[in-house]
Amino acid sequence: MNEAINSTDAQCHPFVFRGDGGKYFLICLVNVLLCIITLGIYTPWALMKCRRYIYSNMEVNGQGFSFGVTGGNIFVSFLFVMVIYVAILMSIVTLPALGIVLTIALFVLLPFMVMKGLRYQAVMTSLNGVRFGFTCSMKRFWWIIVGLPIVLAIGLGLCVLLIAKMCPADSASEMIISGIVLALVCIVAIGIFNGTLFSKIMPFLWNNISFGIHRFEVKLDTGYCIKFAILAFVTLLPFIGVAGYIMFDQVMDEMRGGSLYGASDIMDISGFMEGLRKRIIAQVVYYFGIAVSTSYLTVSLRNHFMSRLSLDGGRIRFRSTMNYSGMLYRMCALVVVSGITGGLAYPLLKIWMISWQAQNTQVIGDLDALALENNDQQADAGVLAKVSRGIMPTLPFL
Repeated sequence: MNEAINSTDAQCHPFVFRGDGGKYFLICLVNVLLCIITLGIYTPWALMKCRRYIYSNMEVNGQGFSFGVTGGNIFVSFLFVMVIYVAILMSIVTLPALGIVLTIALFVLLPFMVMKGLRYQAVMTSLNGVRFGFTCSMKRFWWIIVGLPIVLAIGLGLCVLLIAKMCPADSASEMIISGIVLALVCIVAIGIFNGTLFSKIMPFLWNNISFGIHRFEVKLDTGYCIKFAILAFVTLLPFIGVAGYIMFDQVMDEMRGGSLYGASDIMDISGFMEGLRKRIIAQVVYYFGIAVSTSYLTVSLRNHFMSRLSLDGGRIRFRSTMNYSGMLYRMCALVVVSGITGGLAYPLLKIWMISWQAQNTQVIGDLDALALENNDQQADAGVLAKVSRGIMPTLPFL
């Protein structure tokens, strides 16, 4: 695969993001003001306005994307789900049987609505005038999105419980060893769950996506995904250990000082400030660990996914060159600086992040030789399809 990619490096087309942080800041500022004035009703339109700005400023091979989903689509879908949800709450009190029926109906309908929503997002997304498309079996979609996670969770949960029952706990040393074994088993189980789902869901979605008359193809290595999902969780453990030690030490200090949660009527100010400082340090260490783990997992899986993604029978390939340190640096800046500035820096930092992601994403192949021809897929008609168009607005099609 690497040889094939290297042979076409002369035709490498990086994504280019031309968005401006200042303009995006003004868009977000106006959106926030309008959301406040309308008591949140404007939120769907605000989300789509931001989304359209990002899409319209993303280019590949000199051509920009367009995104046609509207705030009205989101509002209608939200209103539909809220009506059913309120009906469930009211019927549970008055007619429990009806409440159960409505709950089951919503549970069955939601995956169908998500599929319809993704299909509509695909049809309303285009590049150089060519629409994307998304078609798949509803039965298969329901199994991958709902059935597989449930089966995996139940199966892995039963395995953990079985191993827990087999672990001896007759003495202190056996309890410690059993605890370590169970912790390792839980880490592996979490890695298997996350890695398996990623390796199954992403290929399922993208193997059903098309660009005009051309279809995408991707096949991920499940073992690779599980491995890095486990390693990502392992990188979090030292931070959890340090944060836990700091908190344990603080609790022991408070117990020795007789001031644990009101045990003493007179609280020493210096002791209180020291305890507060330790709690803050423990939280900083813990959240930094989450950032390290998330960055590691995101970059590993994204680079693997992009290296396996192709279009038009492999004539067009993709590559991601994101690195862990770059992602960690930007993720921490996005959270910390946004928090310090009360969210004012968030639009600027988000544009900075998107620009970096675009620079590290390339399309490899002769795009000019790709036939620009639309498929015959249109937006689904029907009441249910229309109220599903705004489902999952936080899950962008691209």
